Amino acid sequence: MQIRGWLRAVLGREGRAEKGVPRPESASASADGKKRGQEEPLSRVQQLLSGLPVCQAPGAFATPPPVCPSVWERDKALLARYHAYVDDAEKIGWRALPDAPREEGRELAAQWRSRAIDLSSAKATEQCDGIYWYFQSAAIASLFADGPESEAFARYRRDAESYRGWRRVSGQVRLFDEYVSVIASGTHPRAGR
Repeated sequence: MQIRGWLRAVLGREGRAEKGVPRPESASASADGKKRGQEEPLSRVQQLLSGLPVCQAPGAFATPPPVCPSVWERDKALLARYHAYVDDAEKIGWRALPDAPREEGRELAAQWRSRAIDLSSAKATEQCDGIYWYFQSAAIASLFADGPESEAFARYRRDAESYRGWRRVSGQVRLFDEYVSVIASGTHPRAGR
């Protein structure tokens, strides 16, 4: 019997008064508290919800290419290779890039794309918009390795551009397009930095 009375008290239901079990405040007592300028006590649900962390909706992507943030821990080595490759390729320029770095860029592009496809094929990560970074990195590696007018780059670019309709990623796709335009024009992308 004591458990039933406790449950009624916790859930806010009025039941028959048990010995030693306090009754919850009535609705009129709450209304009187409001009139006197006091806050109404939180319901049990509100009390439980108040202890949960508040998760903010993630913001839109807005990272200027060629930067690729770390999405998954296991890809740190690939990310480091990518950043080193792009830094060197930007200094040299895609037109003057020697054959060995071009081959490295093609290999990086294929690895990024393969990893993106693996992640997008897995049930747990198939809708993760972080996969975009893998497609963008593949496209940028191919941009320097194959050139902006190549068929290889066009294939990688289509993968990245398929995210244009995703609300959080569409702005990042525009930044990617601007970066490609700068590289294709032969302008040094970090001239102002």
